[in-house]
Amino acid sequence: MLIVFSGNTSWSMYNFRIGLVKKFLESGYDVCIVAPEDDYTQKINDAGIPFVGIKNLKRAGTNPVEDYMLYKEYKRVYSKLKPDFVFHYTIKPNNYGTLACKKLHIPCISITTGLGNAFSKGGLLMNFVKFLYKFSSAYAKEVWFLNTDDKELFVKNKIIPEDKSFILPGEGINLNFFKSDIPVHKNGVTTFLLVGRMLYDKGVKVFVEASDILLKKGYSISSLLLGQIDLENPEAISSDTLSKWQKDGLVKYLGPTADVKPFIENADCVVLPSYYKEGIPRVLLEAACMERPIITTENPGCRDIVDDGINGYLCEIKNPKALAEKMEQLVHLSTMQRVNMGKAGRQKMQSKFDETHVINLYLEKCKQYIGIGH
Repeated sequence: MLIVFSGNTSWSMYNFRIGLVKKFLESGYDVCIVAPEDDYTQKINDAGIPFVGIKNLKRAGTNPVEDYMLYKEYKRVYSKLKPDFVFHYTIKPNNYGTLACKKLHIPCISITTGLGNAFSKGGLLMNFVKFLYKFSSAYAKEVWFLNTDDKELFVKNKIIPEDKSFILPGEGINLNFFKSDIPVHKNGVTTFLLVGRMLYDKGVKVFVEASDILLKKGYSISSLLLGQIDLENPEAISSDTLSKWQKDGLVKYLGPTADVKPFIENADCVVLPSYYKEGIPRVLLEAACMERPIITTENPGCRDIVDDGINGYLCEIKNPKALAEKMEQLVHLSTMQRVNMGKAGRQKMQSKFDETHVINLYLEKCKQYIGIGH
C-alpha cells in the first residue's frame, strides 16, 4: 500500500508531519510526500522519505490558468505513483489534489489546517474558495478540521455535510522531543517570544505595540520575534519595518530558525496575538509542551490551547492594550505561579494533543477506507 501526503510546502510537511509519515513507513507501508521544493526538501530526503516535487503550486496565486496547470500536474504525479490513499493539506492540495484523485479513482481525505487569507479577507476570493471546496469535497472521503469553528463554518455554509466532517486534535505534538531541561524561573527581565511568520495577521504589530506600552510604563521586558519573512503573503511585514521596530528599541528580530526549542526554553512566555484563520497553531503546542505560559487571542484555534488563567491568558483580537494587560499580569507572577502554568500546559498536551493519539487516528481511518493496518 502506498500512502501519499501532499501539502503546499516542504517546510510544513517536514516540521508538522514528519513523525506521522515516519510512523507509516515504520509500520511497513510505502509512503511519499508530494509538495513544492524548498529548503526543507533535502531534510525530507535525509529522513529517508520518498519525495516528488510539485512545480505549479503558488500558495498566494489566484490565476485560474496556473491552478488548472496544478490540477494537471497532480493528475500526472498520481497517475505515475498510483497511490492507494492520499492525505491532502491546505487549500490548493485539498481542492486540486482531490479533483485529480477523483479523476483517477483514488480515495483521499482533505485536511483543513486553517482557513487562511481567503476567508480572512472575504469578498469574491472567499466565495470562489467556498465554491471550490464544495465542489472538490464531494469527492473526498472526509474533510478534517483542527478546530470546531472551522468545521461549523463549512457545515453552516453547506460546503460539506456534517457526516463528512471530522475534528482532528491538532496535528499532534511529540511529547518526548518537546520538553524543557531548563526550569521556569523569574529574574529581572521578562522575556516574551513570538514565533511565526512575520505577518500582520499573526499579530506581530499588535505584539510590538503592546511591548511599547509596557516599556513606556517602565517594565524590564525583552520582546523577541522569531520566524521567516514571507514575502509571498499579502500580510507580509517588510524587513525595513522590522528594522525600524528594532531601531526604536521595541523588539529584537531573531530571523528564521530550524529549531525553536532553545528559543522557547529561554523565554518566560510565548505570545501569539493572531487574528489569522488558524487551525491549531503549532508553536503554542510546542510552548505548552515545554511548560512555558502562553498568551494568545480568543481567535479560533488559538483559544483551543489555552485555558484562561490556568496555562496562560487569552486576550481580545487586534487589541494591543488588552495584550499588554495580559503581559503585565505575567510579569507580576511569581516563579511558582509560572511553574504551575507551565505544568498545566504540558498536562493539557498529554491529555489532548499527544502525537501518538493523532497518528493512531490516521491509521484507523486508513484501515477503515482501504483496509490497511496490522
